[in-house]
Amino acid sequence: MFAKVARFLWGNMSEEELKKFSILSGAYFFLIGSYWLLRVMKDSVFSVLVDYRQQPFAKMVSLFVVIGVVLFYNKLVNIFKRNTLFYIIALFFGVGFITLGYLISHPYLVSLPADSTFLSFIPGKILGWFIYCFIESFGSLMPALFLAIVASSTTTESAKRGYGMMFCFAQLGSLVGTSFVAHYVKPLGFGILFAIGGILISMLPLFMKKYMKIAVFLDEDKSGKEQKSKTGILEGLKLIATHPYIAGILVVTVVYEVISTIVEFQMGICATQIYPVALDGGAGFAWFKALNGVYVAGLSLAFALLGTSFFMRKFGLKFCLIMFPAMIGITIAILFGLYIFGASLNVLMWGFFAAVVVFKGLSYTLNNPSKEVIYIPTSKDVKFKAKSWIDGFGGRTSKTVGSTVTATLGGNLSTLIVVGSFISLGIVAFWIFVAAFVGNKFNELQKNNKIIE
Repeated sequence: MFAKVARFLWGNMSEEELKKFSILSGAYFFLIGSYWLLRVMKDSVFSVLVDYRQQPFAKMVSLFVVIGVVLFYNKLVNIFKRNTLFYIIALFFGVGFITLGYLISHPYLVSLPADSTFLSFIPGKILGWFIYCFIESFGSLMPALFLAIVASSTTTESAKRGYGMMFCFAQLGSLVGTSFVAHYVKPLGFGILFAIGGILISMLPLFMKKYMKIAVFLDEDKSGKEQKSKTGILEGLKLIATHPYIAGILVVTVVYEVISTIVEFQMGICATQIYPVALDGGAGFAWFKALNGVYVAGLSLAFALLGTSFFMRKFGLKFCLIMFPAMIGITIAILFGLYIFGASLNVLMWGFFAAVVVFKGLSYTLNNPSKEVIYIPTSKDVKFKAKSWIDGFGGRTSKTVGSTVTATLGGNLSTLIVVGSFISLGIVAFWIFVAAFVGNKFNELQKNNKIIE
């Protein structure tokens, strides 16, 4: 029964493909589900242990922590086989989150005496800062490592069928993870939920071990052995700087975050004026943000079920890479038109609401699968080293750029909408140009059966 439904939704997969992507979908469900379970508690735990007003500084600190983590990860890629590396990192984070759950429930174990001057220059409790950076590091490494392994063992045609299934289960995982926190954070508390997240992460090696029994890797030599990387820890940055195709992947992956940060802030500014925090203690604004999250999850799940594989199979990768920024550009132009023609604040708020739903929903289920496929015709160093820099450092840097724009323009809504829209449209134009280049280069590599090394 499941096989018939899977083939109807995601294409005519063979028995081998169905078995393969069923295992991968299960692993991705637990990976993304555990990540979102932990992520939605990140700011709340930080507020309790430190102070939410320190969150911008936590973002800056986490950026430098992630750089160090990515450097160390690139060193490990040279030492361990990909599956062994996955086992090590998954168990490290799994045990780490279980331990953090225990420490959250027993904070006195890591508390300093009241008269201690050690680390007194750090606001709040050091545990709060550590948890924030630990979650950021997990989100930077584990999904990137998992998808790099998938790309190393999947052909382009197979990916067009199976990635839709994988990303559908990922969206189910995010929905289950966030819903679980919403329902059980009060009766269970942060500590137990962190431990549950750690247990789920610790289960990931079981899926990978099962997958390794059937996986055929494209970068193995004729004896079936994995080709070892002999390059340095900065090889990923070197590859990005010297190969236009990989630099194009960087652009396709990260520039969305700049626009998303700007538009989401525009929505938030409108919403805080419609639902003043001083009036109801923030309940109305919280409801609005929660409603936005529900609609994003709903669109993501629906598109993953019906759209991801269909568009990739019927129209090709280049179309998908270009369609996403084109839709973003059209949406921003419509919003700017509403503002120019005197739309009310309420109309603008719901317009930005719809834009954020479209942006995030299609990012998770159209742009993300497409940008993972373009890693297929690349070497192991690109998949594991360059990708870790792009996903870890690049994504967070682009969010910082977007935050800089909103911090500079946020004092005046009109200026924010006008200037923010022009900046976003300029980025979209550049993005479409790069996406077309990457799509053409990908098709050329596939046609000539070559890879980027």
